[in-house]
Amino acid sequence: MSGRVVWSGVRAVCFDMGGTLVRPEEVATTGQVAEVLGISLEEARALMGRRAKRRVVAPQDLAHELAAGFGRPALAAPLTEVLERARRRGEDPPLYPDVRDTLSALRRRGFSLYALTNALGSSVPDQEPEAFRELLDGVFYSARTGAVKPEPEAFAAVERAGRLRPDELLHVGDSVNADVRGAAAAGWHTAWLDRHRKAGPLMPAASTLCLRSLNTLPLLLPVRAAAGTITSEVAG
Repeated sequence: MSGRVVWSGVRAVCFDMGGTLVRPEEVATTGQVAEVLGISLEEARALMGRRAKRRVVAPQDLAHELAAGFGRPALAAPLTEVLERARRRGEDPPLYPDVRDTLSALRRRGFSLYALTNALGSSVPDQEPEAFRELLDGVFYSARTGAVKPEPEAFAAVERAGRLRPDELLHVGDSVNADVRGAAAAGWHTAWLDRHRKAGPLMPAASTLCLRSLNTLPLLLPVRAAAGTITSEVAG
């Protein structure tokens, strides 16, 4: 792929966080919540997607809500422990080794850089982590926008803030549904980050490029970010 510019008109690159920029825990927070509540992962994901990822909430408050909702108030304490640990990770996220060099290289080329994540409201830090303040122009948490990927409004929030058209944006993420299909439906360019080499039956549409690491991303983008003018429609 070296030297083959794929996205010549791109002005900004948006990244998923967990599994893309941030190394996830062996068992994700939603999975840990499922274990405490004694429900399936699918049930926990549906539960979190309905409310917990759409508003900012204190870990203790969300723990009590979940425990009460299942009629098991005694579980509030272990749920609080799980959610507070996730909050601490959100305040100091462990980045993959290829993140800093890649994002620094893209920033030097003039690209605007964003992150878009379906984050539990209890995990959203009060202030952006130092690493993100250095490397990104903005982080969009579903708990703050109220929209969860792959919903179009999640991507529209980035467009509005950056005053960008869909065709000026590239989204990079590890989820075929939330990241690739969601961004493609919004009219964005897309790249699937397949760190664990799942390509095969899970391979997204042919129009989506598959990356094994972020290191190859600068090779596929122009030396400088595309120049662009902001139309009155976009600016409004």
